[in-house]
Order: sequence, then C-alpha cells, then structure tokens
Amino acid sequence: MKSDSSNHAVSSGTLDDDSVSKYLIENPDFFNRKADLLLELTIPHVSGGAISLLERQVALFRERNRDLQNNINNFIFNAEENDALFEKTRIVILEIIKSDSLKSLSSIVADTLKTEFSADASNLLFIADKPDSDARKKGIHILPAGPTREKMGKLFEKKRTFCCELSPEQARLLFPDSQKEILSAAIIPIHPGDSISGADQYSAPILVIGSDKHNHFNSSLDTLFLDFIGEILVVHISRLAA
Repeated sequence: MKSDSSNHAVSSGTLDDDSVSKYLIENPDFFNRKADLLLELTIPHVSGGAISLLERQVALFRERNRDLQNNINNFIFNAEENDALFEKTRIVILEIIKSDSLKSLSSIVADTLKTEFSADASNLLFIADKPDSDARKKGIHILPAGPTREKMGKLFEKKRTFCCELSPEQARLLFPDSQKEILSAAIIPIHPGDSISGADQYSAPILVIGSDKHNHFNSSLDTLFLDFIGEILVVHISRLAA
C-alpha cells in the first residue's frame, strides 16, 4: 500500500534522498511501470565506470550468494572439525578406561593424547603437599604444591580447562621430560574431591598437553572435548586410586 506521506512529498515537490528511497520501497513495481527509466539510469561502480541498475542488482545478488556459500562452507568445515575431534576423543577415552593402574594410565595419557591431539608432550600430574617418595617407581608424577603454586600463579586456581602460552619455568615444571621446548599448553584441572582414597597424595590431578608452537594452544580454542576427557579421568582416577 502506498504511503500518504511519501505521495504527499512527491506531489508537493519536496523530494530528497529519503523520500525517494521510501517511495521506491513502498512501490516495488515502479520500474515495471516505468521500464524505460532503466535505460536512463546509471549507478557508479567501484571501478569508476557506470553500469545499469539491473547489472548492479545482479552484482549484489552474486555478492550475497558468495557470502551465503562462504557461510555454508564454514558450517561444513566446523562440522567436519567437530567430527574429527569426537573421533579422537573416543579413541583417547577407550584407551583410558583400559588402564588398570595409575602407572598405566599415566603412560596412556603421555602417548595417546600426544598422538591424537597433534601435541609434542602430554602428562598426567598430581599436585600434593606431601609428595610420595616412591611416586616415580609407581609411574606417578607428583608436583609439590608450594613451588607449583608459585610458578603457576593465577593459573593454579583455574577450575576449568584453559589454553595459554607458558613461561620457561612453567614449561619445565609441567613437562620436565620433554625433549622439545614447550611454548603453549592446554591444562585440564581434574576435581575428584573426597572420592579419592589418600586425598593428601592425589588431591589435585591435572592433565597437561603441550606444543612447541606459541599459538597451538590458545585462549580461543574450544575446550569442550578436553573437558569431557577430564570428566572421564575424574571417575577413572577415583577407581584406580581406591
């Protein structure tokens, strides 16, 4: 339906850009009724030339089609990425639940996670106030709480998976056996609470995955699958430690 105000503006002769735009929007069949005007109209193009209104419309439709196709391609890419991550996570979890001791679990974490997540190092660590002197013999890597808290700073208090760059001191603490210089890492705190027998010894397990690239593990990464692995470890560590 035609607007009285836009028709009044046209009839009164007080035309401006807004009133012309409004009139054309409210009268989409205008150029059907005045087709000959299309032969007269030209619209400046970014190249500096002039093209017809129809050509400009075609160009806009093509541009929007490209944007739509890019969005579809991004959606497909993300779906494929998630599918690949799910498969990697499935493999890791199946290996985890096969372990029958903390020693074998630590070994599986060191090998499987490193392989599946294209990392350079991976460790399952236990932070404790009173480290077990026989921990190494048991295949368990225990970090003293005091020095760990000092070197990790605010990172020590994190409750969920996070990814970040590491200082040389932090890298040596979390990846003491790595042959490569670890520059970034994903750190997955594990919170078994009181369900672990011997809470003083295994009170704060963490899973760490490291890379020798600065930006391989960064704050923009989605940690959903790593969180899920951490949740599986909570249950399994509790069973093994008991």
